[in-house]
Amino acid sequence: MTAMKPVGCITTSWDDGHPLDLRLAELLTKYGLRGTFYVPMTAEHGTMTSAQVRTLGGVFEIGAHTLHHVDLSRATEKQARQEIADSQSWVEDVVGRPCRLFCPPKGRYSARHLHMVRQAGFAGVRTVELLSLDLPRFQAGLFVLPTTVQAHPHGRLAYGRNAIRRGAFRNLWRYAVRGFPIDWTGLARSLLNRVLECGGVFHLWGHSWELEQTGQWRRLEEVLRFLGEFTGEAPARTNGEVCRAADGINKDRYSAMCDPPLERRPVA
Repeated sequence: MTAMKPVGCITTSWDDGHPLDLRLAELLTKYGLRGTFYVPMTAEHGTMTSAQVRTLGGVFEIGAHTLHHVDLSRATEKQARQEIADSQSWVEDVVGRPCRLFCPPKGRYSARHLHMVRQAGFAGVRTVELLSLDLPRFQAGLFVLPTTVQAHPHGRLAYGRNAIRRGAFRNLWRYAVRGFPIDWTGLARSLLNRVLECGGVFHLWGHSWELEQTGQWRRLEEVLRFLGEFTGEAPARTNGEVCRAADGINKDRYSAMCDPPLERRPVA
């Protein structure tokens, strides 16, 4: 009997709701990709108008990102609860459909914030954990989505700190066996190939305003073109669709068909 090939998928997400998100949406559409845009009502770099968010929400999934792009780790409990709950109401009022996903600004949150997010009625939270190929993890009654690559020119130390801060040592090992690359486009290609080989979730994320500041648009389009070539093998999904798929998968079977335990890994 032929072994069933592990299933992988491609998802993307984009934070802060900057007007340049409309340019991102055009590129995703051009290459047959899907994504989730996490949009606050206001943010320091500027945000789309409500009409633009509504138009974007007609094609892509819109998630909440607090109401005023607030760092939850610096907010009082009352402020955090209000920012989380009101951001959901605002997105639903603007887009006209349920908002089930939340992303904490700057990826900063604690366990108490996860409980606030669940109590507000969200189903999932997207984090800024890098180098992951995992399905969403179920924590505090929520699907918690890690990411794979940020469309940003990080240095090696940034990847190391990201993994160590989150106790994601499997991710750090995955980075090490690839030679600690600093070119995010090459890293994206390598990790997508891993998903095509053994299954998992390839999750690209970023900020459109940051792409502009760091001159990454051309490189982003190269990566999106590359991802689009493989959507027949790893279908394009929104973050919400990834959560729904994870809800129906046997987690033990999924873990067994992905990366082996560290002590059993061959040295690459």
